[in-house]
Parts: sequence; structure tokens; C-alpha cells
Amino acid sequence: MITVLTGKRPWIAALLAAGLIAYLLYLENTSLRVTHYEVTCPDLSKAFNGFRIALISDLHGNTFGREQAQLVAAIREFEADIITIPGDLVDEREFTFAPAVSLIKGIQGLAPVYYVCGNHEAASGKLDMIQAQLENFGVTVLRNQAVSIIRGDSSIRVAGLDDPLTLNAPASRREKELHHILSQITADNPGAFTILLSHRPELIDVYAASEVDLVLCGHAHGGLIRLPGVGGLVAPGQGLLPSYTAGLYQTCNTFMVVGRGLGNSAAFQVRIFNRPELVLITLRSGSP
Repeated sequence: MITVLTGKRPWIAALLAAGLIAYLLYLENTSLRVTHYEVTCPDLSKAFNGFRIALISDLHGNTFGREQAQLVAAIREFEADIITIPGDLVDEREFTFAPAVSLIKGIQGLAPVYYVCGNHEAASGKLDMIQAQLENFGVTVLRNQAVSIIRGDSSIRVAGLDDPLTLNAPASRREKELHHILSQITADNPGAFTILLSHRPELIDVYAASEVDLVLCGHAHGGLIRLPGVGGLVAPGQGLLPSYTAGLYQTCNTFMVVGRGLGNSAAFQVRIFNRPELVLITLRSGSP
């Protein structure tokens, strides 16, 4: 009797360990984390001190509660001034638009919503349909264009840059083309404080060269697997040990916030030490 039980113990321990690992992976991939950043920008007008931005990146068709209740509740509590979506609401490999619709319906009326396409929308062949649907729900779709937000005598500009996959240009010329597009977007008022929505953080040098004040990105998925002291291990467009995966960065006078994203691409479905993330940003005027 004792011998039989002893023989079973390693198997029981292995099953328990496997179950625990599976449960932890489930939490890592489904449990929402809300991250707050405070960004102090020297060129921001005092009229916009305390301006609040919700950043929703890389949903990829994922869900957080019935009708996206967790996401909606967190944004409602934050009382955002604007809600920004820098691409990849959908996944082009397993296309489903319903979770995105639930999210958009839930945040309607909370704040103005601004969206730019990511590589998955661009590659899906359904970008025009996605744009039409979002606009029907009151979302401002920014396709290489900008809008102004006015407070009293002051204003800021919210601009949006299409994903490079939409360009009719070879990969070697895309950065130059993007810089040209940004120059056109900002030409009407070169000195205006500009918040840019653009999917890809690896293009930060392009954004900085165009003297954008704040860039909001996703795409890197937090580096997929994050290790203490190392950060993300791999990211699309950046490869191994990527430089821009999550958090706040600065190049010259340009700040960039990169969200870890909320969903996983169908090509890689596992996050490790890298929970889905909703980013909430408060802007401050003055010296950093």
C-alpha cells in the first residue's frame, strides 16, 4: 500500500505543477492591468494641464468581461478627456469585429474617441469596412490627418498616421514617406502641441524628426515575454531584445508612450509576466 502511494506522488506533484502553470498563464493572458503615467511636457499650454488620455492598443479581438465591462469601467472611472486607439483592434488571421464593436459601444459618450489603423487592419483587406463601422459609432478615424482640441484661447492637435503597410512604397522608402506625410499633417500650424497616434514604436526617430510632442503606440505587445531586469524578449518590427516595448520613452523633445496591448496575435498566443494592459495618461505642463 505504502509503495503504491509513493509511486503515485511524483505524478500527482507533476499534475499539480502543470495545473498551477496553466492557471498562471491563464491569468497572465486574461487578467487586465491598468497602468497610469504622468507625462510633463514643457510646451503644453496650462489650459491642458491635467488633460487625461486613455490608450487602448492591440485588442486583437480579445474580451474583458461581458460587453468589455472591465475596460469600460476603468475608462469611466478615469474620466478621460480623450480615448485613443492606435491600431490592431482586430486580428487579420482570425478576423472578428464583434469584440471591437462591444468596446466602442461601451465607451460611446465617455469621451471623444480617436483611432488609427495598425498592421492587422491594413493586412486584413477590410480597412474601409472597419473605418465605416467605427465612424458610424462616432469614432474619429485619423488617416494621415489631424484635428484640433480647443480650450479657451489654447489648442492642441491630435494627429493620426496610417500603418506603413498602407503605403504604396517599398520598405526601404517607407520611413522617408512617413516623414513626408507627417510634415504635411503639421504644416498648417508647425508650433502646435501635437499628440500623434501611430501604431509602431520602432519609428520613434521619424516622429522625433517631425518634432511631435507626444506619440501613443502599441504593436510591440510588451515584448511577449518579459523578464525582470531585461524587459521584453521579442517584438514585431524590432526582433530580439527590442528597445521599445512598454512604458514612457523620450527621444530629443519627443515623448512616446507604448502600451503592452490587450490581446495576442494569432501567431503567438502566450504572454508571460506581461498581463494585458490598459494605459491611462495624465499630461502636465511645465518642466519635466
